[in-house]
Amino acid sequence: MSIVIPTRNRRQLLPETIATVLEQSRTDWELIIVDDGSIDDTPTYLRSVDDPRCRSIRLAVSEGSSGAKNAGLALARGEFCMFLDDDDLLRGNALDLLCAALRATPAALAASGACRLFHEDGNSSRVYRPARPSVRSIWREVLFGWWSNSGQNLFRTSVVREIGGFDVDLRATQDRQLWLDVSRRGLVCLVPDVVLEYRQHPNQMPKGADIEAERQFIFDRFVESLPVSQQVEGRRIRRAATLATQAEQARTRGDFAVATTRQLQALGTAPQLLSSPLLARPLWWTLKKSVLHRAVP
Repeated sequence: MSIVIPTRNRRQLLPETIATVLEQSRTDWELIIVDDGSIDDTPTYLRSVDDPRCRSIRLAVSEGSSGAKNAGLALARGEFCMFLDDDDLLRGNALDLLCAALRATPAALAASGACRLFHEDGNSSRVYRPARPSVRSIWREVLFGWWSNSGQNLFRTSVVREIGGFDVDLRATQDRQLWLDVSRRGLVCLVPDVVLEYRQHPNQMPKGADIEAERQFIFDRFVESLPVSQQVEGRRIRRAATLATQAEQARTRGDFAVATTRQLQALGTAPQLLSSPLLARPLWWTLKKSVLHRAVP
């Protein structure tokens, strides 16, 4: 299998990420590190990485995250591939767990494990994932906004190539676009075990109205690409996502009456999401939090 790490000016974090690949319990992998035109001492460090399974290339001019990932994908020789961010950490058995899931389910196009978030204040939390493994179509969940960070996922390399890799025109939503493309093509293995430690730190992801507009663009484009028989459902799922976001915003400002109303509207707009093992519990739990806060005198 092939692991691709795109990196740019992350010399301080990159060695820890690479170390978690070198320490994997599974050893039949190759690591491709793509230096996206770093101007720190990343090139010097990469020349010191001494393992025959590791190789690196340097892009003379930065091509952005998508371009760097596509450059690594072009070199990948493995049946499966993972795109690991240069500031995240794999658990020691991550490749074993994800590979086993794909081997056991030849029809699945990808496997996705759970992650633990490490916050800037030093605390950590496990992102919700069902306790039992499952294999299912998840395009509805992805369209609603379900998310899985890069290093949580192992894809069939042929599928990512068939899609065309990552969209270089997208600034910050290329990973979501890949998931939309993969999820509409077939089944995904959901692995309950934590496979990735995701480190939060300043300036990690671009934010702002332009990024939100880009996110809305890829969702709208996806809905329009669905068969006509599914487009109405797709639009209802996106409407439910908007209502759920409004509910969260209302909870944040302490308006629990509005939060309760919006969450109920979200559930009523796309009730099929309540049968999803990925979304049912979080949707009900957020409603419960709003109702309980509203009930407090």
